[in-house]
Amino acid sequence: MNKASDEGPRRGCGRERSARFDVAASEEDIAIRSGIVDRLRSAYPIESQVSQGGQQRRDRNGFVTALGVRALRRHGLPVPGAMLDTLQACRSARGGFRFWPEGAQPDWAPVLPDDVDDTAIMALELLHAGRMGLDDARRTACMTIARRRIARFPALRPPWLRVGTFATWCREGVSFDMVDCTATANVLGFLAAVGLSHLPGVREATQMLGAALHWAGDDELRASSLSPFYPDPVELVLALEHAARSGARGLHELHAAAAATGWGANAELRSTRAEHRVCSSPYGVVVWRSPELARLRGWAREMGEARIPKPLPHWIGDFESELMCSVFD
Repeated sequence: MNKASDEGPRRGCGRERSARFDVAASEEDIAIRSGIVDRLRSAYPIESQVSQGGQQRRDRNGFVTALGVRALRRHGLPVPGAMLDTLQACRSARGGFRFWPEGAQPDWAPVLPDDVDDTAIMALELLHAGRMGLDDARRTACMTIARRRIARFPALRPPWLRVGTFATWCREGVSFDMVDCTATANVLGFLAAVGLSHLPGVREATQMLGAALHWAGDDELRASSLSPFYPDPVELVLALEHAARSGARGLHELHAAAAATGWGANAELRSTRAEHRVCSSPYGVVVWRSPELARLRGWAREMGEARIPKPLPHWIGDFESELMCSVFD
């Protein structure tokens, strides 16, 4: 089981461990004995049900699996190594992360580039588990997230959007890009966890989230429109909470505001329902639900105690990644 540690990353022949959590050598055995594996009826990755125009499909992807990893880790429970293997397989040659593992994308799905949401969630979980070093995580944050910020928006746009916030897709040569508030919260949590909250774009992204929540108020329809890739605003509340606990400045207040609304109340409990909509293509054309993830989240909530991690000291590791990040504005 992962144990809290104040030690810095350890280097050697084995996997580099994160500054926060050590990794037990027998993580798979512990996971099996604890009953986690029994709650996933299928092999990894976690299975999802995909709905599109009345058509139903099954899917296994890294993103839903990563949310399962987060749920286990956040409640202090061991993470099966096979789940972490899935996350690692989602890393592309460009250094970021994608929705599906390499070679596992279904035939019916379009080819997707790296994106900031998958990168932020997966890289942070691999860092916590000791599968990714802090220096690598920082370089990944700089080269796949921080270097791409929104320079302008179309004239007709929601009033809460802010120039300078982070783009969703890690691709070049695109004039406009979509902005997703839930993905933005995940990015802020990742950057805070690796000590990069000083980067350009963090202030703009935080201000944008505040403006978005103010605009949405208690209106569930407006709240749903804040995240094109998350049809249920419950996921926004969960992302805000996780980012706040990861050390993102100003997000405790934003999470409290979201959790106090009708659409954001009891978010964790509502995310354990089998019919919960986990994610989607833009604005819900294709929707992913995962009863397996729902069961895993519910079990983790019952069995584990919430763990509040300390932010990684910004001075751990070398300064090469910070130097690279400083040139992007």
